[in-house]
Amino acid sequence: MSSDTRVFVSASAAEPFAAAKLSKRLVPLLSATFEGGFIPGVNTSDWSSLGPGARMAGPFMSPAWRSIAAVGRFERLPLTYHGFARRVAATRYAAGLFMITPPDTSGVSSFGTTADFPPTALDRCDLRIGVINPSMPRLPGSPTVPLSVFDEVIELDTPLADYGVRLPGAIERQIIDHVVGMIPNGATLQAGIGRLGDALWPGLSGKEGLSLHSGMICDPVASLIREGVFAHIRTGSLLGSRDFYAQAADLPGVTMAPALETHDPERLGEIPALVAVNSAIEVDLLGQVNAEWVDGEAISGPGGLPDFIEGASRSPGGLPIIALGSTAKGGALSRIVPRLSVPVTLPATEVGIVVTEHGAVDLRPLQGEARAMALIEIAAPDHRTALQRAWHRGV
Repeated sequence: MSSDTRVFVSASAAEPFAAAKLSKRLVPLLSATFEGGFIPGVNTSDWSSLGPGARMAGPFMSPAWRSIAAVGRFERLPLTYHGFARRVAATRYAAGLFMITPPDTSGVSSFGTTADFPPTALDRCDLRIGVINPSMPRLPGSPTVPLSVFDEVIELDTPLADYGVRLPGAIERQIIDHVVGMIPNGATLQAGIGRLGDALWPGLSGKEGLSLHSGMICDPVASLIREGVFAHIRTGSLLGSRDFYAQAADLPGVTMAPALETHDPERLGEIPALVAVNSAIEVDLLGQVNAEWVDGEAISGPGGLPDFIEGASRSPGGLPIIALGSTAKGGALSRIVPRLSVPVTLPATEVGIVVTEHGAVDLRPLQGEARAMALIEIAAPDHRTALQRAWHRGV
């Protein structure tokens, strides 16, 4: 087997790890590199454990994979979500594992909750393995696939990978108050998953005429759909609780689409009033954004942040928003920093609006010292003097 033999794997809610051990056709490939859009904190399986030479590869990093990365068995691909979708479209895979719904009376299955990469990968795989999971909901707006295209079909009744929405704290609520105040009625909204993304949804109750175009949607979105807050929803993945999956098939107005479409900056730029809300770990006084590194260790990947920020920047009336708490470690560390000491997720030339609990600043018209002083104004008060001194020292 070539050292670069690759097997595509569905991920997010539809990770079929147990099916890999049930497949007869996959046995000769158990020492391949298993590649997918594995989500930190959601997809925790160690695919490198399947064979003596097996490896994992994907566009994110997680502390759960750090030990196998240290011995060369995890490859972190330096790609955005859209970049990974383009890679999938251009790669030839020896095999692919696809979790699907049970077929209908015509023998047609659906990709259900996870349409971001699997529909793109299907035609790129020499061997196609379908994993029928009765727990996978058939969504009216999700891409379908005839069962006959698969070379092997496995039945596996297992819960979908879940995601627990976290209750916001006081700081998250303050940040979201600033963000919600900027969102006009009639806008199209995108938000990343995570504590700030989770906090955003309840704040939208009462807004009118919104649409949603996002990489993933989770439990609170269902309530907003029923309230009529979102008239149209376009996404590549549903990720949430078992209750969310159980009711997903009855949610009106949801269209599932591949990441090649949902994360394409050019297409996003054609959406009027696109408001993209994404969180970060640090922003420096030049406006550079770190959304991947803590204490010098990668904990994630760029994800869809660069894709959606670029799209919102191109959008007529768009708002590219980076949101973060102003401090970490109980207030001891400022998350507005003089200079990033890690690789940049979003360069200063592409940053738009930055929001903390202390306010919001639009950096797009600002340069140099004006930009730095504006960022210091939304830093934690206890850290502002040190940041001003660092700026004037040229740090």
